[in-house]
Amino acid sequence: MSSPSLNRLFLLSAFVLGLAAIVWVGLGFVGTSATALGMTVLIGAIYLIGAQEIRRFRAVTASLAQALANVPQPLEQLGDWLSRVPPALQNAVRQRVEAERGALPGLALTPYLIGLLVMLGMLGTFLGMVVTFKGVVFTLEGSADLQAIRSALAAPIKGLGLAFGTSVVGVATSAMLGLMSALSRRERQDVARQLDALTATTLRPFSLAHQRQETFKALQQQAGALPAVANQLSALMEQMERRSQQLDEQLLARQAQFHQEAAQAYSSLAGSVEQSLKESMAASARAAGESLQPVVSNAMNAIAQDTTRLHERVGELVNTQLTGMGERLEQRQAAWAASLQSLATTLQAEWQQAGAGHWPATGRRRPVGANGHAVAQRTRHAAR
Repeated sequence: MSSPSLNRLFLLSAFVLGLAAIVWVGLGFVGTSATALGMTVLIGAIYLIGAQEIRRFRAVTASLAQALANVPQPLEQLGDWLSRVPPALQNAVRQRVEAERGALPGLALTPYLIGLLVMLGMLGTFLGMVVTFKGVVFTLEGSADLQAIRSALAAPIKGLGLAFGTSVVGVATSAMLGLMSALSRRERQDVARQLDALTATTLRPFSLAHQRQETFKALQQQAGALPAVANQLSALMEQMERRSQQLDEQLLARQAQFHQEAAQAYSSLAGSVEQSLKESMAASARAAGESLQPVVSNAMNAIAQDTTRLHERVGELVNTQLTGMGERLEQRQAAWAASLQSLATTLQAEWQQAGAGHWPATGRRRPVGANGHAVAQRTRHAAR
């Protein structure tokens, strides 16, 4: 038989033995001691609670074992497989796979219930002993007859049955529950070892240790590739430098060629512009001359006409001035002639008077300065 079948058989046997102990002791207390029967029923209820937790624990363990047996290949993501694991174990399994640490959850109440069953059995023992001692004391104090004492001690002796009966059922159920718990934990440990085996093989890519190793290998590969990369970078830098020099030479040659072509283009452009400017200037001059010739002709004709009219007016004005000046000259000549005539008459009269008279006593002539001066003034006035 396989190990899971043996574990299942042992678990079933232990459960049946514990349940049989409860039923056997409980049937002994039916109709005799309600207290002992109640204590036995309480121990049986706690035993069933522990057995139910162990059943659920084994069911979760079996589901985990089935999930471990059906790991898909290849497994790309851990979450795809964890969805098949029972929800109560998903977090623990993830931590155990990724971090390679942490135990799977165990039984929560069963370890406490195993100790509680023993304590309840001891409690029943203490209660039975209390009842026995109380009955013995009451019997010894109440009668001195040996037969009466024997009859009276029958009830206290039954109290010892309560004491040892509850102890038996408590110890038996605790032992069977402990055995089932140990077998369940053994199954969980077997499944944990399977999980560890898969973690070291199939699930290893998802562990932190594997990731660290892969990272370390990658770093080693990178460190080993660094010299080659450095050599390639040096060769690339040299190639880039040569390429840069070639590009500079090509650029300089193209710039020189461009400057030469640009100079030629500018020269041809300047020649064509000069020729076009000359032609346009000549055409513009011809067009301006042709357009200005009628205007100049009209202006010259107008200037000639104005000049003719001006000459005519100047001639008329000159003639008019000459005519006026001639008339005024004739008038002045006539006035001057009259003045000369009057002067001559006056001078003649004065000379006549001057020749006839002399100064008395001295024999001199009379001076004619005053008269001469007056004659000169009249002559200048006449000349004006």
